[in-house]
Amino acid sequence: MGSWQGKVVLVTGGSGGLGLAIGCAFSQAGATVVLLSRNEDKLRKACELKAKSDIDLHWIQGDVTSDSSIEAAVQSTLKKHGQIDLLVNNVGKSTRVELLNCSVEQYAEFMEMNLYSAIRCTLATMDALTATSGQVVNIGSLASKTGWPKVAPYSVSKHGLAAFSHQLRLEGPNNVNCLHVCPGPIRRDDSGTRYDSQTEKMAGAVAQPGAGVKLKGIDPDFLAQKIVRQCERRKPELVIPWHAKLLFAITQLSPKFGDFLLRKSNRS
Repeated sequence: MGSWQGKVVLVTGGSGGLGLAIGCAFSQAGATVVLLSRNEDKLRKACELKAKSDIDLHWIQGDVTSDSSIEAAVQSTLKKHGQIDLLVNNVGKSTRVELLNCSVEQYAEFMEMNLYSAIRCTLATMDALTATSGQVVNIGSLASKTGWPKVAPYSVSKHGLAAFSHQLRLEGPNNVNCLHVCPGPIRRDDSGTRYDSQTEKMAGAVAQPGAGVKLKGIDPDFLAQKIVRQCERRKPELVIPWHAKLLFAITQLSPKFGDFLLRKSNRS
């Protein structure tokens, strides 16, 4: 509890879902938490709702696709709170699309949202994080480690995030830790329906969470608590479920056998 007292945590994509859960977890651990999102109204309402449960959250409007917007949000956070000790790059989006029907423009859209946004926010906060011996948390996915049918632009962009996280560990400031989080499907209120319009002509369970992967949905509050603990230990990576690491290792040793196992784990 005491290790987060006096620390300032900035969470992108913080108006709902996992981002809001992460913000609440760090606030309950004693940190000053600033949630960032484009949707000012949704941010305000989320913070007001959590305040009724005695969870104190701050918010700031910002667009992770804009250099000037993020620079302004970071400077405003520093002016108000004096420091930034932890950046959580949580913004991201997914989709369902056939590989050969996916345009270059769609790939570019996902690279912007899932990779460039994290790079932009990390660069904008790096001086502040270096000053506090802080940390960066990049919210990736199991798709950061492996391909999967019908999610090509998502997987490609998340692989890029994994590479960026690795580069941060290798050549970022020695006193700034980077935690790369690779979770399976996360429970949402709209799980099972959010991709219906994209999957009308696709067979199998592709519209389901994880595009048909045989894994239980992860509770966002559970994952948020795990992230807090991993940050306290300044760990480099968190993969949930842990046994997915075995598949990733097998795929590195034998891509053909790894692909076979991936297909076996698909509900479609």
